[in-house]
Amino acid sequence: MSHLIEEYAKSLGVRISEPIVRDHFFPTLPESYITVNQAGVSSKIYSHYDIVLSLLKPFLDRAGIQVIQIGGKKKIEGVHTALNISFKQQSYVLSKSLVHLGCDGALAQLASSREIPTVTVYGNAFPENAKPFFSYPSINKNIEPDWDKKPCFAKEDPKKQIDTIKPEVIAQQVLDLLAIEKEPVKFSTKNIGELFSHSVVEVIPTSFVPLRIPKGQELMIRADYGCDEISFLKYCSNYKVSITADSLIQPHGLQKVANNINKFFLFIDSSWDTVPDNYFQVLKNFNIDLTMVVKNKEDLSALRNKYFDIPVVPYEDEQEAPCEVGEDARFMSSLRLIEGGKEYLSYAHWKKNLDGNNKVLDTPEYWRESKHFYIYERD
Repeated sequence: MSHLIEEYAKSLGVRISEPIVRDHFFPTLPESYITVNQAGVSSKIYSHYDIVLSLLKPFLDRAGIQVIQIGGKKKIEGVHTALNISFKQQSYVLSKSLVHLGCDGALAQLASSREIPTVTVYGNAFPENAKPFFSYPSINKNIEPDWDKKPCFAKEDPKKQIDTIKPEVIAQQVLDLLAIEKEPVKFSTKNIGELFSHSVVEVIPTSFVPLRIPKGQELMIRADYGCDEISFLKYCSNYKVSITADSLIQPHGLQKVANNINKFFLFIDSSWDTVPDNYFQVLKNFNIDLTMVVKNKEDLSALRNKYFDIPVVPYEDEQEAPCEVGEDARFMSSLRLIEGGKEYLSYAHWKKNLDGNNKVLDTPEYWRESKHFYIYERD
């Protein structure tokens, strides 16, 4: 399988030669460092560099090695410095790096031309097509996912295959190139939930506590877990929200805060009295998007016929464990469930009042939300 550089040379009728870049000096660099870059193309963006760097941190700290980010719009958690600099300055910083970590692209090829060891991750192409071209294979570590048949070869990958690469594999390759310690990375990924990269903040409105919500993110109000009307309205007044409830919310309560409410998910079942048509019209007038959710699948057809103008969907209640785990398994969660100032990593932890606890719970309620979890074990 030909490399892209070879194909370009053949098509253009030119010889392949190493790139020439005139570096621009950049001051105040540490004595020893590795570089990392995040891609600008969605299918090449790896979401777990922060975990990679957390695994590398104790090794790098002992060796006095820092991490400098030289590409990407968003700062990667765990880097010492993120530089917003020109390509010629990136070239200068890269030239003194011990190892370069990032996606395939210009910086990986530039590192290769400077004989800088590279760890390259792939999201939309085979390594054979895009690997660092100019240096010896022994200093290039190329890591690809277990492709679902093949890469997407596009800017967008709906399957986000690059995120299936395990962070400990990348971290170990960096350590192997640095050759600073023989001790392996003692970390084992058990399962990465498909929604782990999507942050969700939920609040149970039994009392009001001011929250720090990432810019542009909605707050999900879980009135189905518990609700105090005054606290509920206060959250709706102060944040952009969506609501999940298991009973009707009276229109007079929504009127003052309707501009902050986007979606309303309402749990219903066959025992309910018929919801009056004017209730739906009020929500429509408030521009609130209503979806009815049914837990008992046997009720689904009848309720869809009853409310044929409203989306009626089944409740996703997956309870099977996606992986086998030991007693000491831990997890990270993209879900934050907050009540009264306490923060929980899952509904199951909230039920057991386990705030600040990241131990895997082998219960149906826990596995129901496993799409939000990164489950791992340490040796």
